[in-house]
Amino acid sequence: MNIDKEIIAKAKEGERKAMGEIYVFYKDYVLRSAYFILGKHDEAEDVMENVFFKVFTKIHTFNMEKDFKPWLSRIILNESRNLYHRRKAIYDNADLLMDQISEKESSPELRLDLKKHLSQMDYESKELIMMRFYQDLTLEEIARIKRITINNVKVRIHRALKKLKEFVKIDA
Repeated sequence: MNIDKEIIAKAKEGERKAMGEIYVFYKDYVLRSAYFILGKHDEAEDVMENVFFKVFTKIHTFNMEKDFKPWLSRIILNESRNLYHRRKAIYDNADLLMDQISEKESSPELRLDLKKHLSQMDYESKELIMMRFYQDLTLEEIARIKRITINNVKVRIHRALKKLKEFVKIDA
């Protein structure tokens, strides 16, 4: 679900009320996405602040003919990547994904294993899994965000899932 383009147009003109509506509409999405990547709530909040600062200072560059959510997702990923590389630490990104897995669908042991395996994956693979399966972005949206072809997106997601399966097999 995306926000009304009329609100975005008003925000581009500098209307603070419209900016506030954008913030309220997307703040949880930004926070959850950053948390998924970084694995720490305080860092996700820092990223959220930076994301909205960038959104509102760069909104004049947004192309109204395109969807807003992929543009926002690109900013989230860039800001998360910047923090990730600045800290040069290994983060466990799987907590939020584990919350999304229903207790009815899997055992606690399976959820812990998946969390462990995701934490062992490289940043790029976790990022792709997050965009495709957590943010529910289309292949086309991921391609635009990553600035790669759709076929390249498919290959990279396939490789990321293959890595995840290998981690699961090694532990089995």
